[in-house]
Amino acid sequence: MDLYSLIETLEAIAPPELAEPIDDGRIGLIARGRDEANSVAVALDPTANVIQKAAQNEADILITHHTLIWSPITKVPLRIQKQLTLILENGLSFYVLHTNYDAAPGGVNDVLAKLVGLHDIEPFGIGRMGIIDPVSTVDFVKHVALKLGTHVLFTGGGTIEKVAVIGGSGFGATEEAIAAGVDALLSAELKHDAIRCAEGHLSLIDATHYATEAPAMQILAQRLGGEFIDDRPRLLGLVYDHQ
Repeated sequence: MDLYSLIETLEAIAPPELAEPIDDGRIGLIARGRDEANSVAVALDPTANVIQKAAQNEADILITHHTLIWSPITKVPLRIQKQLTLILENGLSFYVLHTNYDAAPGGVNDVLAKLVGLHDIEPFGIGRMGIIDPVSTVDFVKHVALKLGTHVLFTGGGTIEKVAVIGGSGFGATEEAIAAGVDALLSAELKHDAIRCAEGHLSLIDATHYATEAPAMQILAQRLGGEFIDDRPRLLGLVYDHQ
């Protein structure tokens, strides 16, 4: 397949016009390499490790959810130098689909909603909301941890039946979730202000940025007949022993 035929396929899956304004200039074809795109690598982040693996697997194009350079720069940090060098020296094309894939049918939030068992799914801003059989917050948290294969942080309690999900950093929508009458909001990067806002209104469940978005990238790799590169961040635990 030639490169622009693949791009047409990607833009049918995640139309660029669905992207949030923050993605202006940050999605689409970021770097053009070879004209052919017969071998596809997909990942969440364009880390040096991911780019190396894509090159080692002789990929023609790397597709990620997060872009390489988020803010304009006048100096190129060593990390970005290494990433750009790997892309350019290996002739890789590099394509990004971000909030357009979050919002797209069958994209990040549809995959997340179905994975944690929601039904009667409907839009919730860029995310989704739906229904589950009534369950305690603790049992739902255990279910989420199992389905996403990750550790989970949560606050709240009571019974959960209506759930909103936003892959990635979505707790800025806590007030919107309260207004929508959901019992729980599942997202990532839980912060103090969201906890205080939700107190007494709904449960907040943080299942990590990676685990809430990576499943949709795995699905994308399957749809394209390509390979998903798992570059899940490794966490180190620090225990404070107070005596």
